[in-house]
Amino acid sequence: MDILRTMEKQSGFLRLIFYLGDRGERSIKDIMDDTNIPVHQLYSSIEKGKELGIIKTRIDNDKYPPRNLVSLTEKGKEISQKIGEIIDILD
Repeated sequence: MDILRTMEKQSGFLRLIFYLGDRGERSIKDIMDDTNIPVHQLYSSIEKGKELGIIKTRIDNDKYPPRNLVSLTEKGKEISQKIGEIIDILD
């Protein structure tokens, strides 16, 4: 397996995890605006994160129209922290 290709393929997923760890629960629109992750990659990253138990979603019915909100599980928060540590080392 080519590690560089894998890292490139997963970059949106890793950016999403780090972003949510830094910002907390956010709407999909906010995530798209702030990260520039392409919409198809964002939705597949969210689904992958849910399957791995890293990301959770909920619908906020307190606002109109209702908003889809995305956040990290405890496992996701730990991973986000590790990504932050790697970024600190690289800086």
